[in-house]
Amino acid sequence: MRSRERRGVALLAALWLVVVIASVALQFSLVARERTLIGLAASERTRDRAASSGALATVVARMDNDLRLRATTQGNAAALRSSDPWIGADSIYSAPVTVGAVTVEVVATDLGARLNVNRMSESELRTLFGFVLRDYRLADQLAQSIADWIDADDLARVAGGESDQYIADGLLVLPTNSAFREIEDLIYVRGMTADILAAVKPYLTTLGFSTRINVNTAPEAVLRTVPGMTDVVVANILAMRSAGRRIESLASVSAAVQRSQPGRGGAGGATDDRVQQQLASRAGVDSRDLQLTLFVRDSLSAQPARLIALVQRVNNNSVALVWQQW
Repeated sequence: MRSRERRGVALLAALWLVVVIASVALQFSLVARERTLIGLAASERTRDRAASSGALATVVARMDNDLRLRATTQGNAAALRSSDPWIGADSIYSAPVTVGAVTVEVVATDLGARLNVNRMSESELRTLFGFVLRDYRLADQLAQSIADWIDADDLARVAGGESDQYIADGLLVLPTNSAFREIEDLIYVRGMTADILAAVKPYLTTLGFSTRINVNTAPEAVLRTVPGMTDVVVANILAMRSAGRRIESLASVSAAVQRSQPGRGGAGGATDDRVQQQLASRAGVDSRDLQLTLFVRDSLSAQPARLIALVQRVNNNSVALVWQQW
């Protein structure tokens, strides 16, 4: 009887030992699998980064070549491209680039067609939001709130807001008193909503060194923020572009305005000069900066590599990569 009990205890102990060994083996297997996945993800990120860097070099080389070698084919579109190869850069350089076995998505953004929110005056912000939203009271509030967010002081504008107003409203993110890093950060501004941000986002950026917009590519909402940009001036710019013409100088815009308003008095010349000076302070006829965003869409990594680069035109015949960030 005792022998049978001892055998039962031994069998039970053996079963428990098997369970313990199986549990330990399973744990080691899970850890090994997790480390394998981490290793694969790290390898994917390294591969994606290398591919994105290669794609960036390819696109920059193509852009540089396009500036050096102007198009020679005939036709209105070709004439525009030959006069400025960066006309239509958003579509021309936004295309997948294959590096080895990796396809890198490339999105090009003409910064001459956008406004740097960190460099806009309160008046320019009010004009943009007013035109896009068609609600000038809300536009004024948002303009003041954005200006308060960026400026270095803690003095709130009448319709704006500093930290104490945000706390009173129960908002979790407080003004930084510094520039926005990304346009998406505007969602934290007092009075901003997702719908408003979606409406104004196509016209804004936080990148670029030039404050001048390109009258050949900027949309109407952007054109209207420029000092001196009246309804008549905007209408003539859009008409010239619709006719397939590249605007060679701001003086040609003034000339078109004069032709569209025959019979004006002699005082018009001085007015035209003032308008032209105002336009020249914030507008030009070409784009100097392009933003390139590169990423690998199909990746095992939980956080695919995203490379953002700023490319600048140098002396109108070459390209320089001036900034990049992962």
